[in-house]
Amino acid sequence: MPVLFAFIFVMFAAAACIDDLTPQGGWSAPIVVDDKLFVGNRDGNLVRFDPETGNLDPNWRYPREDGLGAIYGSPIVIGDNIYGAGYTCRGNNCNGEIFGLSLADGSSIWGLRGLELKTKLVGQISAVGTTLLFGTSALGEEDNGPEGYLYALETASGSPRLKWQIPLDGNAWSGVTVDGPIAYIATMTGTIYAIDATDDERFDSDAASRIQWTFEAEGAVAGPIHVEGGSIFFGDLASNVYKLNTLSRSASSGASEVNTGSGEWKIDVGAWVWAEPVVENGVVFVSALDGSIHALDEATGAEKWSTSIEGQIVSAPTLFDRKRGDTRERALAVPSGDKNVWVISVIDGQPLGVFVTGEAVKSTPLIHGDNLYVHALNGDLKWFSIDDTNQRGCVDLKEGGRCD
Repeated sequence: MPVLFAFIFVMFAAAACIDDLTPQGGWSAPIVVDDKLFVGNRDGNLVRFDPETGNLDPNWRYPREDGLGAIYGSPIVIGDNIYGAGYTCRGNNCNGEIFGLSLADGSSIWGLRGLELKTKLVGQISAVGTTLLFGTSALGEEDNGPEGYLYALETASGSPRLKWQIPLDGNAWSGVTVDGPIAYIATMTGTIYAIDATDDERFDSDAASRIQWTFEAEGAVAGPIHVEGGSIFFGDLASNVYKLNTLSRSASSGASEVNTGSGEWKIDVGAWVWAEPVVENGVVFVSALDGSIHALDEATGAEKWSTSIEGQIVSAPTLFDRKRGDTRERALAVPSGDKNVWVISVIDGQPLGVFVTGEAVKSTPLIHGDNLYVHALNGDLKWFSIDDTNQRGCVDLKEGGRCD
């Protein structure tokens, strides 16, 4: 992609979806651990919510006082600890933190604070074994350094210990997706990296030798990569969706060509794709920034149906079963950057209902029990009956008060 073309796409993505000067909270999707929900609130505090009582735990919060600015990805759990990332910026001066906390009480396992870096920490963190993996933008303290890194940290308690790092050719906003020992990460220049993240002395002298293969997409890749059955699926900011066969690619392959002979494909869906594709039963569900949703055949990429909702879609929809009379049907809960979460049939794309949030939603909804939980962009956590879509409750994730 020509340099000017790439620059235009990156600037649009920054302006439309992530404000570089003032990072925006409210994108973090909740996760469930032992029947408790953990979510990064709008101010950049990780908080714990009890679905049984409908209340925040006032004694479980990190940081205890001012938040980290914005938490875009969901936290992850390894053993008895939970890990996450957040950052804030003043102008071009950005400060990020990777943190590790005790699940029991929310206290830091790495001293007073975690690993602090002068960079943007946008994408989802992940892990291979006891190695925590995350992508960055350029580091503020480096002059003429790389535009991004993949970092690997030891997750053990004590001080955060850097195991290795690999320079990348652009800002890494996609987050890290892992499949076994391989980590996948993408950059805003459109490069996909497949990286061996195992603890292996072969890589000790040269961390870059961990790179197994790369692929050049036509546009910037801002959103997450989905791994399914030996393939990866992702979209770019040139309106394309890709399926790549990870089993047929090798360290000698830096090719940008899609190999249809090995089942790979590239499809133009007519709008820029930020949200992670969702795959189920041979169908790839792709959501785009123009509000369109496309159901593609997993084997060929051929479109089965398409539909649209109001507002941008920047986070992945959630698949769930809803009751309809005496039967249950499969549906997508699609978050809208305008307002509400739309219910779309997986069979034909027909609208089946709406979870009325009244607020923009840029996080993936969560199904837990018979409720759908939505972290709205204004900082509220709302929950709804999955069968009749009626709201059952709402809590302010900052102060803990009810908002229904």
